[in-house]
Amino acid sequence: MKSRVSAILFVLSLSQNCLADFNDGVVAFIAGNYENALSMFVPLAETANHAYAQYFIGRMYAAGQGVDKNAELAAKWYRKASKLGVADAQYRLGDLYENGDGVPRDIERAYGWYSVAAHLGNAKAVTATERAAELLSPIEFNAALALSSELIAKYGKTPQETARTQ
Repeated sequence: MKSRVSAILFVLSLSQNCLADFNDGVVAFIAGNYENALSMFVPLAETANHAYAQYFIGRMYAAGQGVDKNAELAAKWYRKASKLGVADAQYRLGDLYENGDGVPRDIERAYGWYSVAAHLGNAKAVTATERAAELLSPIEFNAALALSSELIAKYGKTPQETARTQ
């Protein structure tokens, strides 16, 4: 029994450290100290699979903040965060697909990711979904609808670390 309590306390302390590191990373990011932010986000993103750390790394690569601007790496990190349910990462990944920035241009895939983000409440994604739909033929639109349903089923949930419990 004693070892179980110790194990639970150890896991709780790790999650508190993870939260503190992430919050410190966000503060550094907001302050423009991108190198410091990156040094906090990367371990969380890689070892703890922290969705929002992955999202911020994507933003940094997309804008060239503390790293060389690299749309391919931005897409990689947005994709990781998107698969964990980060709506803004899903929206931004859709934007990369719509524009062919760092990924092949694919309006159907853009529509799919925009749809997931819209499903999770991202207002910009609603408009982007409508814009992407106008670029698709009826056959492409049907394929995009099928893809969006699949993506919503897989990735249309808010990350656990931000989900509110009642």
